[in-house]
Amino acid sequence: MTPNAAFNPTRWSLIAILNSGEAARMDEALGKLCSAYWYPLYAYVRRAGHSPDDAADLTQSFFAHLLEKQLLARADPARGRLRTFLLTAMQHFLRDDWRRQQRLKRGGGVVLISLDEPLAESLYASEPADPTTPEALYLRCWALTLLDRTVADLEAAYARDGKTALFEALKSTLVDESDAPSAVEIGSQLGMEPGAVRMAISRLRRRYRDRLLAEVAMSMDAQSEAEVDEEIAALFRALS
Repeated sequence: MTPNAAFNPTRWSLIAILNSGEAARMDEALGKLCSAYWYPLYAYVRRAGHSPDDAADLTQSFFAHLLEKQLLARADPARGRLRTFLLTAMQHFLRDDWRRQQRLKRGGGVVLISLDEPLAESLYASEPADPTTPEALYLRCWALTLLDRTVADLEAAYARDGKTALFEALKSTLVDESDAPSAVEIGSQLGMEPGAVRMAISRLRRRYRDRLLAEVAMSMDAQSEAEVDEEIAALFRALS
């Protein structure tokens, strides 16, 4: 990890805000937490056998349930990863059949989070059709969401520097170098020498790794770089 990479603010700091009762900060904290975990949880519920409409309702109701029952107060970084806590909480939520008694009515009640249901279903439709367990799919979606957010942050940073065209030309080199255009091809497209393109690719990959380390660190209460590296290894195992 780079010397300037900080471990805070983490997802656990968002939990602390949600447990604080500070209404002015809770909405923003809930929004950030939901953006990181709503789709993995939605995918888990879908793979568990629920319809798209029920999965959307259950995911909405789950986050409401967390707040109403103050379950987030039980979350403790010393006892494991936040993603594990949320998955276990969702499993209990479904097992207790909370939906029959307390679920938010579609089109009624107070909507605490905004779920993009068409997006959720389009994403779910692209998931592997193999008999992956709901738990394995949850981890896979968590990993992909984190990687997508990392790339989006990089794209925004390049855009701020006026280098959107450069990022678009180079981003394929982050995933599978064998399918990416060569430095000569990219240089021809952008009017750059191949050597300059290779340097730009190296710089992008370094920024990607640093940003990924920061994103992973934000999802946990990391005390060392080794812990972050261990979590990154888990991330890529989830994608294998």
